[in-house]
Formats: sequence, structure tokens, C-alpha cells
Amino acid sequence: MKPRLFLIAALAAVVATLTVPSAAHANPDDSNRASVAGISAQAIMAGPDDNNNASVSGISSQTAGSCPYTALCLYTEGDFRGRMFVIYACGNYALFNWNGWGSVYNNQTPSYWAYLLDQNGNEAHGFVDGAGASWVEFDPYWYAKPC
Repeated sequence: MKPRLFLIAALAAVVATLTVPSAAHANPDDSNRASVAGISAQAIMAGPDDNNNASVSGISSQTAGSCPYTALCLYTEGDFRGRMFVIYACGNYALFNWNGWGSVYNNQTPSYWAYLLDQNGNEAHGFVDGAGASWVEFDPYWYAKPC
């Protein structure tokens, strides 16, 4: 009887050891930014007031909606929400108080790219026609450039 109890106890200990998850360990090559389904942790924590005072030189804002054909649209919130700035004409448009997450949609005619520019006016992020990004961190961008 004692060998059978010993065998059952040993088997239970082995099963318990195998079913307990081990601690997670990060490797040096792992990203230091957590994400869920491709959305960064910063985007998940983005608030509706991140770009509350945002403006675009020479462009009035309107309630978010579908981006009209032939336009570049900048949204003050992620997922194409918040206020929307619709830009039709080519040129560089200064971005003021874009201090957080928003979104961009380039609905210009085929073959026209749109760009977000850094403080030196260099093209830093491009959007092909008919495409956009539902989460864009606007902090590094100072200008928008359709065409």
C-alpha cells in the first residue's frame, strides 16, 4: 500500500510541476513597447483630449466623417474620430498643438502620396492614395503635405 501512495504522490508532484506556468523572460531583442493586435500601448492609452487644441494652418476643422475624394484628412483622434481637417490643395500645412494620437486618411486621386513632415520639412511618414493609418502619433510631425 505504501509504494502505491508514494507513486501517486510522486506522479501528482510531476503533474503539478508541468502545469504551473513559468515566469516570462524578455530577451534583448524583444521590443520594449507592448502591443495588442498591432496597436501600441500608447495608442490604447490615448485620450480624446490628446489633440483637443489641434489646428492646421489655413484649414478649419469639422466633425469627423468620411474623407472626401481628392482630399487628405487629418483626425484629432484615432480610428478616424474627433475633429477632421480636410486638405484639398497641394502645399505644406503647419500642424499646431498635435500632441498625441490621431489618424490620417489620404483620399487623393491615384498616384498622389501625402506626407507628414518633421520640423525640418523632411518627409517622415508617407501615405499612398486610398490608404491611411487609424493610429498616428503626431508628436514628431510639424507639417502635412498633400500631393
